[in-house]
Amino acid sequence: MTDLETIEAARRLFAHDTPGDKLGRRLLAIAEREHRETQELRNLLSPLRDAVLYARAQRRPLGIGQASDKAPTSTTLRIGVQFGRERDVNGFWIESDEIAHTDANSPNPCNRIALALIRLAFSAAEKAKPSK
Repeated sequence: MTDLETIEAARRLFAHDTPGDKLGRRLLAIAEREHRETQELRNLLSPLRDAVLYARAQRRPLGIGQASDKAPTSTTLRIGVQFGRERDVNGFWIESDEIAHTDANSPNPCNRIALALIRLAFSAAEKAKPSK
């Protein structure tokens, strides 16, 4: 049984107007909010997880005696503070000259991960913005 199915079954169980049912509905509201927030976080992290899994799939296992030097840097991210007086200023900037929106399907795993990190940072900033 999934979390949503459990919550729905509990909602049907606490349908009356008794004090116990009222308390049960309040607990259900908390559970629904937690589930929604957890799902939003999973949705934000899934592109990064997919990019990391792609990178792992591209890596060849090292055998005994093989060199394990790191490849040269192929992507650089820059992060800085963004100052502003408006309430909707995110408070930071993150960018890379090597990354474009089309890099979500790049054969270079570093580009995929960098783009996912940029998108994750700005998605998190949007979620944390104070409501007007």
